[in-house]
Amino acid sequence: MRFAVVDVETTGGPGELNRITEVGIVLLDDTEVVKTFHTLVDPGTTISPFVQKLTGITDEMVQGKPQFASIAEEVAELLRDRIFVAHNVQFDVKMMRMEFKRCCIAFDPPRLCTVKISRRFFPGLPSYSLHNLALSLGLPDFNHHRALDDTMACAEILKLAYNKVGQEKILKEVKNLSTPKKARVLSPKAQ
Repeated sequence: MRFAVVDVETTGGPGELNRITEVGIVLLDDTEVVKTFHTLVDPGTTISPFVQKLTGITDEMVQGKPQFASIAEEVAELLRDRIFVAHNVQFDVKMMRMEFKRCCIAFDPPRLCTVKISRRFFPGLPSYSLHNLALSLGLPDFNHHRALDDTMACAEILKLAYNKVGQEKILKEVKNLSTPKKARVLSPKAQ
């Protein structure tokens, strides 16, 4: 199985006006890390004070970094033909979809949520937040709310689940698998 474990940090919540400020991606073939990708992203707007405090990512840090449009094709290529995995996957997929749409790239990958598989395959834990889950599973502590660190922790959780229950049970948890779509450029009429 080919996975792309993804985490994005943003200027705020999941709304249309928020933009990505950081992208972390870990590519896994089964449980082997084959590539990592990380970049700060200039969102072209200010980062909310709450998010700056939460993530440590400031407006100054992203100033002069690439805007998403300049990395969109590279990111789309990394995600192509892979199962998109994230902790609370709907948030990360939604943010990626909005950014790709601005770049005229369709994006609707098969996806897997590590919160859902953790609840299923590691039942009874006190919390399924990424930090608490990692601690409960004996994983090393990490820099929370930073894209690559969160992605690496999420990848380790996926690997533990994969090794515990096997490929077949993981595959059953993947959503949208029957209609995998490659990232593609939309015609102006499709926008």
